[in-house]
Amino acid sequence: MASRLGILQLPRQVLERPDGGGHVVPGNDLLPEHAGMVITRGLREWACLLPLDVGFDTAQRLLGWITHEPTVISTTEGRALVRQHGGEIRAAEREEAEEWLAHPEQWERARAHLVPADAPRRKAAWPKELSVAVDAALAQERPTPPTGVSRADWERVLQARREEKEALDVMALRRLGPEIAPEQIVASGDEVLVRQPQPRTFWELRTARVATPEGKRYVSGTGAGFVKVLGVLLLLCGARTRGVTLVTDGARWLRPFYEEHLRELPRSECVLDWWHLAKRCRELTGLIGRDREGRRELLKAVRKRLWHGEVQETLELLEAYRPRARNEGRLDELIAFVRSREESLVNYQERRRERRYIGSGGVEKANDLIVARRQKRRGMHWSLETADSLAALKTLWLNHGWDLYWGRREVLRLAAQ
Repeated sequence: MASRLGILQLPRQVLERPDGGGHVVPGNDLLPEHAGMVITRGLREWACLLPLDVGFDTAQRLLGWITHEPTVISTTEGRALVRQHGGEIRAAEREEAEEWLAHPEQWERARAHLVPADAPRRKAAWPKELSVAVDAALAQERPTPPTGVSRADWERVLQARREEKEALDVMALRRLGPEIAPEQIVASGDEVLVRQPQPRTFWELRTARVATPEGKRYVSGTGAGFVKVLGVLLLLCGARTRGVTLVTDGARWLRPFYEEHLRELPRSECVLDWWHLAKRCRELTGLIGRDREGRRELLKAVRKRLWHGEVQETLELLEAYRPRARNEGRLDELIAFVRSREESLVNYQERRRERRYIGSGGVEKANDLIVARRQKRRGMHWSLETADSLAALKTLWLNHGWDLYWGRREVLRLAAQ
């Protein structure tokens, strides 16, 4: 028996059947299912916890130090344990999602199991030293942004002052940012590519973050199973009656997900993340303009129109630029990119001024926490089963379900009990 105390040799009694039909081991009835060595629950937990942050070889050595038994389990056994428990978590998630979809009459009484919302440790803000300059600028008859404060931040400050009158002081104004409304759900999704053993081939792991005023929850997985779990979680959060904002970065699966699960809801919207939109425009305009100055002017004109939500004006500008384009193929690609996402291109200036979401920073952080830190290191390659199992275990940890699983062998449910 392998345990946190090392390898224990347990005596066993083997009984021969009197009819010659083989033998039995009565002690097996007291032990969990095993094929040879029994691995205790405590050691299994360590074997699944350590690989979330370090490689399997390093995890195997650390287990040897913890148990004072250098070969308490092998590296191969460690991978097998991660795959086993990650698979159990995924199976439980899919099974619960299927149960909810099979009984739609229960939606009204259900609510999602979320990690309680906590105040951020440090909200984004401009440097404290600028507070005096901001205070002086606000006292002017026609306030203008002081050096160090962007025009977009300044518009938001003026809007907040108009709404709140004098209730917000300068220290509060420097920390303005988007906030989730009382009856709103903010969801963002993405995908991370992890390398396969074959060169230039990748697995696609999907991640999502769902937040409400009450709390948040991370979701990860692959394929249709992930989409189903995410859809059920949004419904449990109250998507049928609340407003739903889906912020996307252009990942291929997000648009079909919105069309299938969210479009018919009474108060839903899909917003393309501004940072990724601007990045894509920068990449393509850099291949369209003939010289540096032309590329700079084209990018400035495109971004200005898209920032104000002027999609048709942007398309007209790009078509008019065709005679001067160095690469018409890239120009067509940019036009197709903007046209295909027209419904997701909003007035970003207005939304930012009104402190509404235009970025997918929450899921970008989820990508880093769930997948990238562990699986995107130099030289690493993965099987899909191992990669997804590590993501399942890390997601369980982030959702505060680790102790429930290892203490009572219950997977954290999507719905609160």
